[in-house]
Amino acid sequence: MTAPTTGTAPARPEPAAAPTAAQRVRDLRRSPRRSQRDFTALLDVLARPGRVRRLDAPAGAPAAAVAACGLIDVEVPTHVLTGPNPDDAAWAEAVHAATGAPRADLPDARTVLALRPLTAADVAALHRGSPLDPETGARVFARVAALDGPGPHDVRLSLTGPGVPDGTERVLAVRGLSAGTVSALADANAAYPAGVDLFLVADDGSVAGLPRSTRVHRAGEV
Repeated sequence: MTAPTTGTAPARPEPAAAPTAAQRVRDLRRSPRRSQRDFTALLDVLARPGRVRRLDAPAGAPAAAVAACGLIDVEVPTHVLTGPNPDDAAWAEAVHAATGAPRADLPDARTVLALRPLTAADVAALHRGSPLDPETGARVFARVAALDGPGPHDVRLSLTGPGVPDGTERVLAVRGLSAGTVSALADANAAYPAGVDLFLVADDGSVAGLPRSTRVHRAGEV
């Protein structure tokens, strides 16, 4: 008969401590070299809709916030969309602290960062500029779950227009973007050159661009 063993259970690892406010700000401030590299990647995906590139984001920081901070400065009215997670609010504060960007209501913002899923109502409220003043249309950085990965909850986007070879389409799979948001984006960009430019950014640093000149609909729909 084997005697029962005695002793204490192995200690469970302590959960990682939440980053401090100062650490969040440091994570969002980029060196000139990294900022230039990110800027080049963002320009590339905007010029080639549907292409996916990778940003170098610090572990634990929302890559969408890192990307946005590379293009925000003290003169860019900015709005951050947050969800019920307190972490979202903390990162929103870090964005303004890291960039000095003035806070703006959603319809007045020139840069919008969505740390929670972007909704059709959000898109409908965005500033679109005008045919004579299109550069004032909003630039949006939307946090999504994944890009170009197979999954049952992906929405597949069909993309045509400038940057896509004539007579063809690119298909981009996105997890964390609703069909209603896709329809709202198409409506927002229906009066080109007015409209909004959208970057989809996953937390692994994957990024894709949907400029206002791109015609977007769900793959398989007319």
